[in-house]
Amino acid sequence: MDFRVLGSLEATVDDVPVDLGGNRQRIVLALLLSAPRRTVTVAELVDGLWGGRPPRTAAEQVQTCVWKLRRSFALAGAPDVIRTAATGYVLDVYPLTIDVHQFTASVDEARAMAARGDTLLAAKRFRCALSLYRGPVLAEVESPAVQAIASQWEERRLAVLEECVALEIESGRGRDVVEELTSLVDLHPLREGLRVELMRALYSADRRAGALAVYAQGRAQLVDELGLEPGRALQETQQKILAGEPLHDAASVGPAHAHAPPVPAQLISAVPDFVPRPEHGDRVRRALLERRAAAPRVCNIHGDFGAGKTALAIDVAHGVRDEFPDGKLYADLRGSSCDPVAIMDVLAQFLRALGVPDVAMPTDLAERSSHFRSLVDGKQVLILLDDVPSSEWVCPVMPAHPEAALLMTSRCHMSEVPGAASVEVGVMTVEQSVQLLRNIAGDDRVDPDSAAAVELVNAAGRLALSVRAAGARLAARCHLQVGEFAERLRDPYRRLDELSHGTLDLRSYLRPSADVLPTATREVWLSVGLLQVPDFGAWVVAAATDTPIPVIEGVLDSLVDRGLLSTAGTDRMGIVRYRMHRLGGLYARERALREMTAEDRSRVLDRAADCWLGLAQRAEQLLNGLPEDSELLECPHGACQRMIDMVKSDPGGWLVLESEGLRFAARRTQHVTGVQVPPEGVDRWDFSTDVNELTLPAAP
Repeated sequence: MDFRVLGSLEATVDDVPVDLGGNRQRIVLALLLSAPRRTVTVAELVDGLWGGRPPRTAAEQVQTCVWKLRRSFALAGAPDVIRTAATGYVLDVYPLTIDVHQFTASVDEARAMAARGDTLLAAKRFRCALSLYRGPVLAEVESPAVQAIASQWEERRLAVLEECVALEIESGRGRDVVEELTSLVDLHPLREGLRVELMRALYSADRRAGALAVYAQGRAQLVDELGLEPGRALQETQQKILAGEPLHDAASVGPAHAHAPPVPAQLISAVPDFVPRPEHGDRVRRALLERRAAAPRVCNIHGDFGAGKTALAIDVAHGVRDEFPDGKLYADLRGSSCDPVAIMDVLAQFLRALGVPDVAMPTDLAERSSHFRSLVDGKQVLILLDDVPSSEWVCPVMPAHPEAALLMTSRCHMSEVPGAASVEVGVMTVEQSVQLLRNIAGDDRVDPDSAAAVELVNAAGRLALSVRAAGARLAARCHLQVGEFAERLRDPYRRLDELSHGTLDLRSYLRPSADVLPTATREVWLSVGLLQVPDFGAWVVAAATDTPIPVIEGVLDSLVDRGLLSTAGTDRMGIVRYRMHRLGGLYARERALREMTAEDRSRVLDRAADCWLGLAQRAEQLLNGLPEDSELLECPHGACQRMIDMVKSDPGGWLVLESEGLRFAARRTQHVTGVQVPPEGVDRWDFSTDVNELTLPAAP
């Protein structure tokens, strides 16, 4: 299919013209073509057809116009071009089938060539783009709304033409464009940019007197018609011609060089009290600085909620900023919130920063993405996307040149982004956590009671967010001692309240992610929060929720992708262990108490306890050599054969590995008949950054 707007309105299917009908159908099609693949509402179509005075049957007449257009396209062999949306209609065609989008793409390519210094090639590309104009834009379509769109495209033609002739004059072809510019100045006498270019062309052709006459004529018209003196560009060009000076400087104020390409510097400020984390920062830095042969450098920082991913990314970005002299772009996508930023808006923000005015802003995602890649092509640009929801937000802003680099933060792994280096950020070390506490609250507050400081940061889970909140609370309350604060945090039911200060609120940080969970996924998350164990296999959640293990594994993986769980490695039995951060578990438990009935909570806990204890009975029977036909060898409640086989493979090892779960089950049931609960040992509910630390101790 081919649609032509830059002239009379035309459409073809396989080079066969489509009968577009009368003026009303053309108005509707023109409005649909102005926003391909986007809904044009019935109200917009009514306004385009009748302005502010629509008839009572306006909606029905719009429907009739659309029906006639559909019939014409169907007869031409394209029956599904216009589809109905909830509030209007959508022209479902690829944008580059429309000449206005072909024009924009060619202009983007020309500007990229000009930025690289290929002025002659850029001018030729501009001419190819301008050749798409076949006459006055949509002159035959009688509609103020359509004519407003047409005037914008006429303005773009003149602006691009100014850029084109400026490059041609710069390339030594001034004589060739004098006649064309003379005609254009006669048609648009008050357009100062065209007059500047005509003066430059005449001057380069050794017609100095003619250039000065063009200035005098233009000044007279501006004064007579508008009462204005010429602008700076015209005046400076005249002064240089009078002085016989080269016009290279004057050209720099012309349309093609109205100003140097902007160098965006959008990075937010670095965190003054940031504690370096070289174990992560060095890897991110290497990923951004190691140039590739043909692909951009891409790095994703992912990990737990509140782990300090953004602060780390900003610190690294400022550290390598000198390596990207052509600009630093930044956008917070709010991927953890209920309302992430649309990638269309992010691209618009970046394009504005690169000098694209709103009047020239592409309206289609693919076109904006193409325009963005053209503008950053060959440039040493650093792009930082903070809190990315998913890979769908990444591809449209992915540069195509190895000089550029893309740094992301996300709760997701982003493994589907081609070539992305992945750096997982967990909790801080004890030393880093205490240092952050010092940086915020002051050495004089923290150092006198270093043991209490260690207890405090451990209670805060060694998350950057919660440690920062603790430090801010200490700084705001001079009377509060570190030891006293640590003692308050021993109570898990007040811990989230104590680790909240102003905007540093873990609940508000987790709430959006939890609120958008599908119902079934949220129920699993709440159930995990009730279990109160440091790590677990999918099988126990399957038993607690009475759900098949394969289904639960998928749900748990989705919670990992959302940053509400993390994987803690694979134990020696080959079972993937999942982990919920202690503070995240407290929040999930709070939500469970509000959102689940007492009966539902008891059912979850009882199922988990029954399964743990039943499997423990099975393990002890196997260790004691009881016969295979023993009644107690039957599957315990909630267990499946896969769980039985797991225990059978190493019953002693399983008992040790599940010691925390068995202690939880014993506390739940208040008695353990015939089951020896493993003795208290090292608490494995720690906050180590080594996700592969889980090992299976030797069986007793």
